[in-house]
Amino acid sequence: MTGKGYRPRPFDLGKGRWIAGAIIVANFCIVLVLPMITLLWMALLPFLRGFSLAALPLLSFKNFRTVFTEPGYVELATNSLLVAGAAATIIMAITALAGWIAARRGPGGWALDQLATLSLVFPGICLGVAVMEVYLRVPLPIYGTLWIIAIAYVIRFMPYGMRYVYSGVLQLHHELEEAAGVAGAGALMTLRRIVAPLLSPAIVAGWLFIFLVANKELAIAVLLASPGSQVIAVSIFDLWVNGQGGELAAFGLIWTVLMTVIACLFFVQGRRGGTDVFGN
Repeated sequence: MTGKGYRPRPFDLGKGRWIAGAIIVANFCIVLVLPMITLLWMALLPFLRGFSLAALPLLSFKNFRTVFTEPGYVELATNSLLVAGAAATIIMAITALAGWIAARRGPGGWALDQLATLSLVFPGICLGVAVMEVYLRVPLPIYGTLWIIAIAYVIRFMPYGMRYVYSGVLQLHHELEEAAGVAGAGALMTLRRIVAPLLSPAIVAGWLFIFLVANKELAIAVLLASPGSQVIAVSIFDLWVNGQGGELAAFGLIWTVLMTVIACLFFVQGRRGGTDVFGN
């Protein structure tokens, strides 16, 4: 994005468009449709059973009724939404400035970039154990609460927020900030009036990605969650261990639909603003 306008140039795939379309449809069916059909079949049965005509009389919505009527599932959903939303918001607030400094090669930019992406080196289990050990020793009574899970999520997913913002800043040409400086704007004014609005699609896309990924994180949550501060991923793991496959499938489908609706709302809102959440 520069001070001069430009027009993207699409190109015709010719006969290759049918091959590309077939690959996309096949990938969609294998990655999404077939797993969803399998989950739906599991959710409608009282126990796990393969696809067969003999199992049709056993189909019912009992597992879905259990999920909707059990108050514990509402608490789990609320906990997950709060923790994932808080972690995504904190990450994007930090990386919005750190990513701009790193992309513009500002003072300490290289160090910020390396520190923000350092957590990628550690597996989720190792990071969860490290966070647990730290907060068992520091005089902060947050172990066993949602706060410690949110902090661990911030550490775990900071690299993704950094990459979204860093890539977004690279797409903004220096001349926009230079023009603001020539017009008399200071650094803070340039960030607030020029950089932040143009960078907002990348920030929103990063927030949404982290929010969705955090809601399915298990490795960290299973170590840090307590009976009073469980999240969706831990609950689904417990259901599978306890052999409640039908209830797990019903809960998983409902949660998938909720996450899809949230993602679609962000997409529609971005389109209304003249851009989608991916900055296109």
